[in-house]
Amino acid sequence: MMFDVNKLDAGEALLEAQKIAFAPIIFQCARLLRDWGIFEILQENKNGLSIEEISKEKELPIYAIQILCESGYSMGALKFENEKYYITTIGYFLLTDEMTNINMNFNHDVNYQGLFYLDEALKTGTATGLHKTFSKEETIYPILSKLPKKAKNSWFGFDHFYSDAAFIKLIEIMSKKGIKKLLEPGGNTGKWATALALASKETSITILDHQGQIDVAMKNAEKQGVANRINGKNIDLLDHTIDFPKGYDAVWMSQFLDCFPPSDIVAILKRSREALCEDGRVYIVEPFWDRQSHEIGAYCLINTSPYFTALANGTSKMYRATEFEKFIDEAGLEIEEEINRLGFGHTLMICKVKK
Repeated sequence: MMFDVNKLDAGEALLEAQKIAFAPIIFQCARLLRDWGIFEILQENKNGLSIEEISKEKELPIYAIQILCESGYSMGALKFENEKYYITTIGYFLLTDEMTNINMNFNHDVNYQGLFYLDEALKTGTATGLHKTFSKEETIYPILSKLPKKAKNSWFGFDHFYSDAAFIKLIEIMSKKGIKKLLEPGGNTGKWATALALASKETSITILDHQGQIDVAMKNAEKQGVANRINGKNIDLLDHTIDFPKGYDAVWMSQFLDCFPPSDIVAILKRSREALCEDGRVYIVEPFWDRQSHEIGAYCLINTSPYFTALANGTSKMYRATEFEKFIDEAGLEIEEEINRLGFGHTLMICKVKK
């Protein structure tokens, strides 16, 4: 928690409640203060600007500036003094912080409209927000490459931002494992496969995913000159009657299993176990909210779960590591090693077959 709720008096608690009640409005005003350059000109003018000066500079109506700046003041992003507005530290982070901007874009371009249907999604276990805004597909994954441009860019920006933070260290770890054959269910755009193939010349990789994702992955592999060691197999990863190809030294799943409910996670882990050669390992990378070193990480992860409910598939969430420990055990695997605090709070679980 950002503060001890038990220490708030009634007035303070009521104010916090109003912040929650008005959060959608605050969000949109903050986004426009950023996107229309109002934060930017106030950052450049440390002595502050009047409503009239901002209006003239941005060529926007005085009314629009009043609405946005007054909201900015109420949220703490702007200071108002002597008829002038100044940017605060909160406004500075809304303007410049990469994580904050990635999160804001993801929530506006991908989630905002669909979350209106969160109640229905929670009750039915279906991605109702997806169906009302983007597609009638059961899940978002087959249509990622077909999303509207802004939504697609924001989705992949969000996904890659959090995975890339741990990328370099994970490549370093995995390139030293001497892996000959690696299977990657949910390989997405092939970013991991391509990077590992470049770092480990002896490793060949098979990606399992939807055909649209495989096509993108293979194009990326060709651009990097490693297409001879990367191949793709079109598969419905949720059809658990389809075995994964066998004989692999490693099965790698990064920010993948959180896309599914527990029953599917266990089934995928079982198929992964069966794909291993003798002495093979399953490698799981996830940002578990109970393994975060800071409350910011836990806050962001917990509040990403409603995206999975309304937009992704209606059934998955961001998990705790303690939940995954149970899934791994149920799948006939055991954790051999766990490495925490990779990137923005990722955990690598290295699993072997239970004897």
